[in-house]
Order: sequence, then C-alpha cells, then structure tokens
Amino acid sequence: MVPPTLHNPPSDVEADDFVTVYHPHSQLSPSIVHFQDFRRDLPEDNADSIPSQPWAPFRSHVDFAFARFVQDASLNNELTERLIHIVEEIMEKPSDFTFKTSRDVKGAWDVAAHLTPAFRTFTITHTSGRNVNPEDYTFHYRPVLEWGLSLLADPLLAPKFSWHAKRLYKADHSKRLHRWIDEPDTADTWWDIESLLPSDGVPLFFDIYADKTRLSSFGTQKGYPIMARVGNLPEEIRKGNNFGGAEVVGFLPIVEKEEKEGRKTFINLKRIVWHEAFDELLKGVAAHAATGLKFRCGDGMERILYPIILMLVADYEEQSVMALTRGVNGLRPCPVCLVPQDQQSVLGVQPLYPLRQMSDAKPYLDDKSLRKSDLEAHLQPLGLRPVENVFWKLPYVNVYEAVSWDRLHAYHGGLFSDHLFAQFQEIVALPGFGKAMMAKINARCDNIPRWKNLNHFAEICAVHFTDGTKYEDISKFVIPCSYKLLGPAVLPRAHLLLKCIRLYTVLDMFTGLEVQTEARLRVYADYLVRYAAAIHVKEYPDKNWNFPKMHTHQHLIQDILSKGASRNYNTKPFETKHGVLKSIYANQTNFKNIDEQLSRHSHYRTVSEIIQRRIDAYHAAFSNFDKIQVEENVPKVDTFRFDRAHLGARQPWRSFEDIENSHSDDRAFARFRLDFEDFYNRTLRSGEPVGHGQHRLTWRRIQPVMEARYIKVDYESVVSWKPLTDHLRCSPSFQNDPRHDHVLYMINDDTVGFAQLVFAFVFTHPEDTVTPPVRHPIALVRPLEQVMHRRSNADIGMGLHRLKTSTSRPTEFIKIDSIVRGALIMEDWDLEEHITADRLLIDTIDSDMFIRILEGFPGWST
Repeated sequence: MVPPTLHNPPSDVEADDFVTVYHPHSQLSPSIVHFQDFRRDLPEDNADSIPSQPWAPFRSHVDFAFARFVQDASLNNELTERLIHIVEEIMEKPSDFTFKTSRDVKGAWDVAAHLTPAFRTFTITHTSGRNVNPEDYTFHYRPVLEWGLSLLADPLLAPKFSWHAKRLYKADHSKRLHRWIDEPDTADTWWDIESLLPSDGVPLFFDIYADKTRLSSFGTQKGYPIMARVGNLPEEIRKGNNFGGAEVVGFLPIVEKEEKEGRKTFINLKRIVWHEAFDELLKGVAAHAATGLKFRCGDGMERILYPIILMLVADYEEQSVMALTRGVNGLRPCPVCLVPQDQQSVLGVQPLYPLRQMSDAKPYLDDKSLRKSDLEAHLQPLGLRPVENVFWKLPYVNVYEAVSWDRLHAYHGGLFSDHLFAQFQEIVALPGFGKAMMAKINARCDNIPRWKNLNHFAEICAVHFTDGTKYEDISKFVIPCSYKLLGPAVLPRAHLLLKCIRLYTVLDMFTGLEVQTEARLRVYADYLVRYAAAIHVKEYPDKNWNFPKMHTHQHLIQDILSKGASRNYNTKPFETKHGVLKSIYANQTNFKNIDEQLSRHSHYRTVSEIIQRRIDAYHAAFSNFDKIQVEENVPKVDTFRFDRAHLGARQPWRSFEDIENSHSDDRAFARFRLDFEDFYNRTLRSGEPVGHGQHRLTWRRIQPVMEARYIKVDYESVVSWKPLTDHLRCSPSFQNDPRHDHVLYMINDDTVGFAQLVFAFVFTHPEDTVTPPVRHPIALVRPLEQVMHRRSNADIGMGLHRLKTSTSRPTEFIKIDSIVRGALIMEDWDLEEHITADRLLIDTIDSDMFIRILEGFPGWST
C-alpha cells in the first residue's frame, strides 16, 4: 500500500523542495526544484511547426469557421443552406466565402478527411442458440494504433508527449522525502512496464472506454461508442475537449433480441461479439506490443514504440464485459478479486481475497477437449464466462488490473444515489415524517448560499436524477440540512445513516484528491474499514449491503499506486461526450444506418479539432505579434489588482458619512469611520509611505472610499500546488438577493480564521502625493470562531464544523490580501425552524478546503 521510499536522496535537498527521479531508461539525473519555483506547465508550441495556412485544406479561414459552426450546432442540410443564404447576403468579403450549398460543406470535410484515420467496417458472423442461420454484426471502427500514431505524428502535439516514468517526492520540514502520485507516469505500472522494455524503446499507452448510451429521448435508439485516449499526453490535453483528448474510435454492434434476453447462450453471444470486435480494433496493438514499432514522430525524433493498453475505463456493468465476469449475480462478482457474493460488504486495509489472474480461466478455455458442461463447472464458481478474453492476447496487459475503479458510477451514481441517499429518502417519507419533514429539510437546502460549480437545490427529499454530479453535490450538505431533524431520539436508524453518509463523504473526498501521498492513503484505508463497520448495524435488517459498488473501492488504493489519481480513470470526461453523439443523432442523421452516420460525423469532428488546434497556435504565435511589440513598452496595469485579489463590481466613490447614513439600520456601520480610523492607525501605519509622519491620522467624514461588491481571489491548492480561483460576492443585491460570502483569512502570520464579508472597499491616503494615488483594499467582516472544545457527539460523528459569531469582535476590518480563499458556510437551524447564531462550514466543498481543515485544524475535523 505504501509508495516506495527514495534510496540515497540528494544531499542538498531543502525543506519543501520537490525531487523528481526519472526512470533509468531516460538517462536523466534526478532534479531538485524549490517550492516557489515548482511548475508543471506544458511546453510552448514551436512556431516552426505551425503551417502558414493552418485552415488547409479548407480554402480560407472563413470557410473553416463556417463549417465548424455548422458542425458544432449539429445543423442538418436544410438549416445549413438557409444559413449560407443569410451569410451570402451580409458578408463583407464574398470572395473569401466559397460555400454555396450544404454539399459544399460536406465536400470540404471529405477533402480534409485524410488528416485523421477514417472509420472502416468489420463483419462478425455468429449463430445464436438453435438458430442455424448465421447472423452478421457490423462493427464501425478506426484501429486504435493507427489513430494513436496520427496524434503522435502531429508536430504541435508530439512535443507534449511524456515518454519516461518518474517518481516525485516532496521534502518535509525535516528534509525527509515523501513520494506523491498524480499522473500515470508517476505511478508504478508505467515504471514497471518500462523496466521490461528494451532500453531503446518507449511505451505508447492507451486508455480505452466503452459504454452504451441512449441516443433518442425515449431510449429506443441506442449507441455503443468506444473511446480512446493516449495515456502519454498530460491531463490538460487528454481530458480536454480539443485535439489530443478522447476520441470515438468505434461503435460496437448492439446485440439485442427481446425474446432471448437472459438466456445463458445469448449472454455469451453478446460477450463473444464484443471481444471479437475489440480483437479487430486492437490488432495493431497486439501485433507490435511485443516487438515494437519504429516511428518518426511529429517532433522529428524516431522512436521504437511499444503500444500497450494501460487502463480500461468503464462502469461496473461494462467492466464485467471486459473481464468476462458474470456481473452482479455471479458467485464472484468482482472483476478484480475473488470475493464471494455474500462478503462484498466486508472491507479491509488490504484486499481480503485473492486477485484474479489470467491463469484462473485460460487453461480451461484452451483445453478444447472439455465439454461445455465441464467448462461451465470450472468457470461458474469463479464467476467467469466461457468466452475467450481479447485482452489475454496483449503483452504487458492484465485485464483484471487494467479495469479501474470509477468514482462517478461507484460512488456518486451508485453507492450514494442508489443506496445511502435512497435509504435517506425512504426514511424521511416514513409515516409520521412525510411532507412536514420533507418541507423542513428542503427549506434548509434552499437556504444554502450559492457557490460556483455547486448545484443549488430547492428540494432533495423526493427527487431523482440521472446525473451523478447532482448526487455528489447533495452528499456535501444533506447532513447539516437534516441532522437535528433526524437525531438519535427521533429515529436511531436515521441518525446512524447520517453517520455512515459522513464516512462516505470523507471517503469520496479522499478518492477525488488530485495528488495522493502515503499519509493520505493510510487515512483513506482507515476510513474504509470504519465505513464498513458502520454499515454492519442491526438497524438495517432489511437492507442487503453485499453488492459490487459496496466492495469495489477496496481496490482503489492499488489503482492509485498503479495508475495514479482516480481522475485518470473516471468515466465522467468520456460520458460528457455522449451529448455530442446524441446531438449528431437528433440533428444530422436520417435515423437509418446510425453507426455509419455517427462514425462519419465523429471523423469530421476529429478533423475539425486538428485544424482548429493549428489555427489557435497560429494566432497565438503570429497574429498578436505586432500588438505585443507595441504593448511591451506600455504595459497594462490593473489598478484594482492587489497581489492575489482583484476587486470588481465597483461603485462610485462615496464619503464615510454617506456610507454610514445609507446603512443606518445595520449596527456594523454605526462606527464605520471611527473603527476604520482605529484600524488604520493600529494596523496600517507601518506600511505608510515615507514622510507621512507618526502622528495619528484622523479620517474626515467627507473622505471618499470606493465600494467593491466582487472579489476574485487567487490561491494555491494545498493538494496539487496548482493555482485556483474563488469568486466572492459582497453585495446588498446580487441577482435580486443580498449575498455576503464567507472567507478563510490570515488573522496573523500563524493563525487562520473564518469571517463573513460585510463591506469591501478601497481607500487612498489623504496625504498621498503620488499621482494617481495608491489604492488600498480593505474589507469589513464578521469574524467567526471555531467551536473546538466540548464538541457534541453529533458534531464529531457527522463531521459538523461549527462556528459562532464572535461576541468580543462583532465586526472588524481586515486587509483583503489577508484573504486566503472563499468558504461555504451555512446557517444552522433549531427544531422550531429558527435560524440560530451557529454556522456550519461545508468542508467537502472541494479538495483544497477538505485538506486545509483536515491537516490545519486537528481536533476540529472528523
């Protein structure tokens, strides 16, 4: 479970330094980078690699922009021609725009089609059951290796590839090095595979995804896309929506016959067709994985490539097809280990049952003398199907290790949505609770402050979603919205369920961390065992917790050590692309020969992304050159940018007196000018310009300040050390409602605290002689104090981070540059539906806040 330690660490390492140790095949020496200099930016594009006409083979940039718009909007032929007619009438340069009909647009895509491998077809022929007449299944695909090499041949993309494994370490304050893992090239499988390759060869890794999707609104028309990514590309590219990201490489035949569904022979036929299709898709990979392939890459370097499947990304149902297990009803349902069906809810720090191996099944399938009944007798106890697995043919691939835990379906759209939250909804609908209980919980949910990228819900008690992200958001606040209403005296079962949900949310936060370390994995393993123990209580006599999504997170730690952070194999980036296929189906097909039309339009979209990437690089390198040259001598200065903060939604300058009068009903402004005067003379004097003297400065009533109702705060993630941004509001009317966000801020050099923004403004020193005067950003806030001592059992068990308004400091002024980041803090309610003086911090709003609380507030976190 523990990442290996570094032997013979460099002697000149300082505290907080980052150390990178490269695979021996790279012939690179370890590197040391100081914390303040650490960056993982993508290399810049080489201007010499950018064509002079990046829109080619389109006849002009205007033609390409038009064709891309038609594609993005999924316009059919009729709408395309109507749009062309309109453009012809209004465009200023008719000679640059050459399309006359939708056929011209399609023809342009056909001309450009050579930029990426085209789809082809392969026919799979099989008989079903007692049917003596063979049936044909058509598979539309583009070979994975051929597609991957087309990316590597691109001169703009090739320099972004990573070729060698590395191990990353960070020094603590005692200069001891701790390994951390994020990308696949920092994990163990890449290192281990590269060690098996000849020293002059490099791996070319692929991630493969497959899943059915409903193309039509009513679900009658389905598609079965296969998507692929090149694992050597950095996360910013491979998980993006542009060239270099995941692409559709095939559409599996859908084998369905209502009258045969559920029959063993028909289920096996589906698996046979699936694996034979993948056999064709991966032929190039199988042919060169052992011997290597010499290839001249887009960066001009010739490399010997070993194409290898690194990970299989799918939900549990699809993993069962990939691993050829018998699914949820099998005697051994897990695609990774041999856990019995009735032991799936028993979890350990390490897997409790043997891991699957190819040798479990392959010898029986290779033995052609075995009768079907004997083969079934050998494989059924193992939970395997009597079908040859295509991945057994691929060197360096263990299919049972390649299948990867999927956070979206295992947690958000599985363990939480279908089980924990389903139990919650069942409880609040019980007789005696019903509508009254639901109304109270829904009111608390609706009262939660808005937060960027967090869905806001007016009700949660009786709603159902197909989007796992919505369930992820609900899991963050369902406890603070309901814990008082579902206390142990009300219903013990409900109270214990909320404790289980808290343990689940902690697990979820750990699984989603962008960077993993030994310490974090140890804590995750501990919570995994605690969660399993909490589930096994007598209050759930009618609930069976033995199901795959209760078990599969048992294998996450090994997945992280082997393949990096869980985001590397989350299905969410792939599933977002289903929307494009649904749009193509609805708007650009005639609802016949669907796979052929989806393949064609998917091909066009890849072409479009290639050309757009070239145009973007061209503009970045050349179009703004003259403008940049001129502006180098006249740099733009954002006068409302203060170190990490930018102030926006600025109001006209107003006097202290005017501000006090306009807030006469708010006690926070009763001594606004005088309190600011005290704050200034006590806190800010040391920062005054030379010559201001040491006399106490008196601020006049007419002295103007400028209110700012928006603060953008940049900060560095304590998880990934990457830049993040929070958008904070401090406004009496934002979208027709008052909004005063909360912040985490530095009280002094060693102490952080929480506060609510009341009023943000800038001032200029009345004696400042500089033109224009220097602006200073200040915020009036309501400090909040953590309830650290004598925490209730409910607060501890449910992870409630309680805050109270400070009685000694009802309000105070702070420098805006002391704000670390925003914080989502909600009001707490009593049983009489009154809002109390308490506040509750949502620590699971994101990974950065979660780790800040966990590691920075010992004794306050769960």
